[in-house]
Amino acid sequence: MTAGSLLCSTAGSVVFLQFSRFFLGIGGAMVLVSAPVLICEWFGERELGSAMGFYGLNMPVGTIAAFIILGFVSQKLGWRTSLLVTSVVDALALLCCVLFLKEKKSVSKQSTGGFSVHLRNSGIWILGLIWCLFNMAQIGYSTWGKTIFLTYGLSAGSSDLVASLLIAGSLATPLTGFISDRWAGHRTFFIVIAAVSMTAMFPLFPYVGVSSVGYLALILGLLAAFLPPAVFALPETILGAGNESVGWGVLNTFQNSAIIIGPLSAGYALDVLGSTSPIFFLFAFFALLSSILAILLRSRIAKVLERHR
Repeated sequence: MTAGSLLCSTAGSVVFLQFSRFFLGIGGAMVLVSAPVLICEWFGERELGSAMGFYGLNMPVGTIAAFIILGFVSQKLGWRTSLLVTSVVDALALLCCVLFLKEKKSVSKQSTGGFSVHLRNSGIWILGLIWCLFNMAQIGYSTWGKTIFLTYGLSAGSSDLVASLLIAGSLATPLTGFISDRWAGHRTFFIVIAAVSMTAMFPLFPYVGVSSVGYLALILGLLAAFLPPAVFALPETILGAGNESVGWGVLNTFQNSAIIIGPLSAGYALDVLGSTSPIFFLFAFFALLSSILAILLRSRIAKVLERHR
């Protein structure tokens, strides 16, 4: 990632810029797959939700910091300087890895079989789809929220704020992760809570007053915060200790797909329908599908745990 950022900052052509971003993306994918696996090594089943809750802060905190700092730097000093800043951040992360990051040399695996065997586990694909649909709703809302709320009569600043509140709710993931640890054997229940809440609350946006959409978005963000820690803790339950890398590869693939499909489908619906209200029902539909899959996954995991007993 450090090398990719440096290459980006010195790019002299679009082709070279694309190559360097692709190189950066490969490094980012390796980090996203490897980092949570280390967390699984160092925290037990009844601590994993809290640990993953803190890990889940990376996206909202990183996004907010990047938007505020890099936008200002780019405006004042140019886009190449902002990429140099990211290179410094990546280099600091590398230094922290070298100095402080340790992993256990041996991990007892709870399940047998190779890579293909784990990929044939339907549970991890269901979990991946749940994560994909959740992100399609969340990222779609965050992407188009400002455009939508501007049509409601909110100012540009207020529209930005309301559109960001759903992701800002992710700041509560350490607390929601801790709560999920109290019922570590029922993590899918918290996924259902988050997904059903989104299904029920997204359709309310067109009908509440302009002064209330911010409160609605904040409540929705807090309820949605129950989902990430539970999802992050489940690859170990589904695939067994020591096999989480495959699960995190699947989750990362589905998340990247959601980043593309969610905003794209919402933007297409806005163009075709010519109205903002139906978009919230589209987000609710994504959440509804994720809640159905969560209920299905809940029954599958219950059967697996019963067999282990």
